[in-house]
Amino acid sequence: MSAIVPYRHSHPYPRPRPCPRFFAYRCQRGVALVCTLLLVLAAMLLGVSVARTAFGSVASARQERDRALAHAMAQAALRDAEADVAAVGAPSSARAAHFAAAPGSGFVAGCGRGADDLGLCLPAAADAPPVWQAIDLAAADAPEPVPYGRFSGAALAAGSGILPARLPAYLIERLAPPAGAGTAAGVAAAGAPAAGPDSWYRITAIGFGTRATTQVVLQALYRKPAPAAASTDAAGHGAASAAGPGGAGPPAAADGDGSGGNAGGSGGDSGNAGAPQQQPIEPLPAGRIGWREIANWPALHARAQQ
Repeated sequence: MSAIVPYRHSHPYPRPRPCPRFFAYRCQRGVALVCTLLLVLAAMLLGVSVARTAFGSVASARQERDRALAHAMAQAALRDAEADVAAVGAPSSARAAHFAAAPGSGFVAGCGRGADDLGLCLPAAADAPPVWQAIDLAAADAPEPVPYGRFSGAALAAGSGILPARLPAYLIERLAPPAGAGTAAGVAAAGAPAAGPDSWYRITAIGFGTRATTQVVLQALYRKPAPAAASTDAAGHGAASAAGPGGAGPPAAADGDGSGGNAGGSGGDSGNAGAPQQQPIEPLPAGRIGWREIANWPALHARAQQ
């Protein structure tokens, strides 16, 4: 029997011996470790993706809720300004006198800053930025905007947590009545608008969310009828419906055949037989005519400061 000769090699490191097939499971060379690491890496990437999606959804929901709160606060400021115009809090106060049918002295260029004319503005000149763009509504120390409840007496909680960061505020501009209301259409420039049968106001309000950087700016057009406008409109409509089509002659009888009115108005009928009859203009409703959201107010304000 031959002696066992030790394994010799010229390489400084021993060479691995080939593994028999029936011993292959004992001779792994790191393939399982690589596969495991790849699976762990894929699981980590999947987990990070799911976490980012979840956190993004939470942040989006928080931002949407914050903006909804700011929108609600801006709407509350619009209602508070309308109560201010209607003099709900103190009808006989000096503040209410500025909203009389005749233009009040409290509406000044650049907006009032006093005790009873705070936030009352005249429209800017045609070549100047609008007042609601030039004034910084979002500044905490701005002297022109009217805080919520200043003149109406309404209360609103604000602070930290789920409450708005700051109270909403508003400005009120007195506008010239539109065409058909007794004066020319448009906004007066740097002077008191012409007196008309009704008073027209532009209200600009800003609301804040739980963060002061979340802001919503709304604007509304408000019509305040003259004290005797309702009775005058009713009398005018009654006279228009009772008069003859030519505008002359006595009104037709309510329960008769109308012969008296036609007989008296025959001259007017013959003169205006070919002219089209004008339909009566329906008056606009009192109160808020409409509102809009100014989504790009920060950009407009920044451009007005240039």
